[in-house]
Amino acid sequence: MKKNGSLQKNQTNCSQLHEANRMCRKVHFWELEEYVLNRLEDELPKFLHYHNVRHTVDVMVGVELIALAENVESAEDIMLLKTAALFHDMGQIVQDEEHERISCEYAREILPQYNYNIRQIEKVCSLIMATKMPPNPQNLLECIMCDADLDYLGRADFIPVSDTLYQELLERGILNDKNAWNKQQLKFISNHTYYTEFAKKNREKNKKQQIERLRALIQE
Repeated sequence: MKKNGSLQKNQTNCSQLHEANRMCRKVHFWELEEYVLNRLEDELPKFLHYHNVRHTVDVMVGVELIALAENVESAEDIMLLKTAALFHDMGQIVQDEEHERISCEYAREILPQYNYNIRQIEKVCSLIMATKMPPNPQNLLECIMCDADLDYLGRADFIPVSDTLYQELLERGILNDKNAWNKQQLKFISNHTYYTEFAKKNREKNKKQQIERLRALIQE
């Protein structure tokens, strides 16, 4: 029975992906993705070692993975999550402060050209704004967005990913001391919350291990 249940879930996920892909074609998502990723590659400041194209793609993969795990049935919702992930750091082209708001401005300017309607665009912007610190998601889709954005906190690649963020802050002149960085990370991760059942089940344990590792590294 358990095997049959897993098979049924896999078939459901495949069906959801098929519908999501159909929805993506309807709004010309693939063309949009190429356009935005190219702009990010060309226009993001070179000192953004963390907030770069790699992170954007990582969040796009994450929202789809978590949405399927959380049984999001709406193909449109999955497509809008991927769209929000694509745009969520585009405002970094201009500046870090209030970059979520600027990302929404980009979304409102660009998305009508790719067949998105006003309702869809505003939903995308709500999802983008959900990633603003401190996060305060109001529904499942916003929870998925927040968890995908900080998915690395509970993954095996936490150290190399966090090192890129340290390098970014170093080049921006915000930090210049690794011990201070470790203290800042410890405070942030200790106060961080995962919202979806997927993240709680698959990321929380490793996140706690990272907290212990940071405590051991910090020099008082």
